[in-house]
Amino acid sequence: MIGAMEQPPTPDQRPFPPSQPTGPIGVGGGKRARPEPMPEPRPDPGTPRAARTAWLVLLVALPLVVAMQQWRAHSKPELDPAAIHAPMGDNVETNARFGTRLGYALGPAGAQFQNNVDEAASTPLQRLRAAISAGELIGPDEAARRLAGIIDDLEQVDPGAFAEDDANARARRALILEDARVLREHYESIAINGSGTQPLEVDVLEGLVARHGYFAELVGVAHLPANHERRKDLLGGALVPLVVMVLVMCLIGLGLLAAVGLGITAIVLLGQRRIEWTMCRPLPGGSVYLESVAVFVVAFAALQIAGKLAAMIGSPVDMIVGALSLPAQWLLLLCPLWPLLRGVSWAQVRDDLGLRAPKGWMIEVLAGIAGYLALLPLVLVGVGVMLLLLWAQGQFFPADPDGPGASNPILDMIQDLNPVTLVLLYTMATIWAPLCEELIFRGAMLRHLRARLVLPLAAVLSAMVFGLMHGYMALQLIPVTILGFNFALLRAWRGSLVGPIAAHALNNAVVLALLYSVAFVMYG
Repeated sequence: MIGAMEQPPTPDQRPFPPSQPTGPIGVGGGKRARPEPMPEPRPDPGTPRAARTAWLVLLVALPLVVAMQQWRAHSKPELDPAAIHAPMGDNVETNARFGTRLGYALGPAGAQFQNNVDEAASTPLQRLRAAISAGELIGPDEAARRLAGIIDDLEQVDPGAFAEDDANARARRALILEDARVLREHYESIAINGSGTQPLEVDVLEGLVARHGYFAELVGVAHLPANHERRKDLLGGALVPLVVMVLVMCLIGLGLLAAVGLGITAIVLLGQRRIEWTMCRPLPGGSVYLESVAVFVVAFAALQIAGKLAAMIGSPVDMIVGALSLPAQWLLLLCPLWPLLRGVSWAQVRDDLGLRAPKGWMIEVLAGIAGYLALLPLVLVGVGVMLLLLWAQGQFFPADPDGPGASNPILDMIQDLNPVTLVLLYTMATIWAPLCEELIFRGAMLRHLRARLVLPLAAVLSAMVFGLMHGYMALQLIPVTILGFNFALLRAWRGSLVGPIAAHALNNAVVLALLYSVAFVMYG
């Protein structure tokens, strides 16, 4: 148990008495009523000893969580370097999925999508896969012609040009050549016989699927008529999610236009000192809200460790733990209630964490959305920096162009397209994350840091911890961290957590709606 607890303050000592508004919240200017006098600041409940203990727990648990999250983000399966492996989201596959599924819906007009596939294909393996895509979008004659060119190029390569220690490259080259010959013969037969072409033998097609994934699935239906059920199952159903994707992108475009106007307005008002920072700053000395953060990080680490242990044990334990992992995270919503176990009243916890709306709940929601849009340009700058650094990383540390490609943890979950998984993931992103993460990072942690640090530094530190808790690659954490910084500014501006919760929910809802629509276009 973390250190002894001070007696909770009486109602008239609380930093935010529920019955007394703290004055105007929001943008200054104009004639306004004189605000109620603020009560004298006082330390949050808790003791210095408990604070030191909580910091010690965080210094142990937080690096552990970060290490597990980064290990998961960077972990890759052990692959045979002499084999060819199915793509898992490289540029050629992504463009081919979009192109072939939209091309199936649009008919001959879909041939234009092949250009994007060809631009992404540079190596013989990528060109072979682009030829399969061309067979779907342009025709079997085009696929056979391209495959013949690949065969000629590979047959002209002197095997002695490969160094003795490059046996893996020679093995992959032999596999590509063998597959190209099989596929050329198959597409030449389709060009002549059409739907009368004999399908590939099962073991041959299974080998192609293992090496080429979605592209081999295209080969498996290439000889079938357009209205065949197997072709519909593989390629149909892209138009509706495409419409949704376009609508979401239009919504994002309108949001960006609003962001420019609101951002300029915010800069002007800030320069005129007409923006009030209304978050109450407690005196140093408390610990109870830092303890809440420590409890959350430890509980989150426990869930991560349980998942790792289940994976080591194997089936059926890993399947059971995997199915329970998302529902179990809802239990983390109990962590912000830790102060109640330490003797703090619910009224004080509610006010200290910012679960209050003196101007009205709808006003706080709208203010949170407006503030989110005004600060959105900072996130776009972060995205730009991330893309620049990723480009530089690719220049200095180029990845294997014939490798499986990088996967997205969210898209990996969406690919399953299990309705229960989709609902759980969406509710996690739009309800759990805004509530739990805002209560912990902008409610508890920012409040504790604000008692000791100036607002910019407190906002940056809480945002960094918020970002590091996410399971993305290091460079991808840049816009996430900036988003956390923006939410901290909203909290300090409004003095309420309602706005940041609304902004967080809006951000996740729009991003996930876009990812869902993209996944349905690509995977059906």
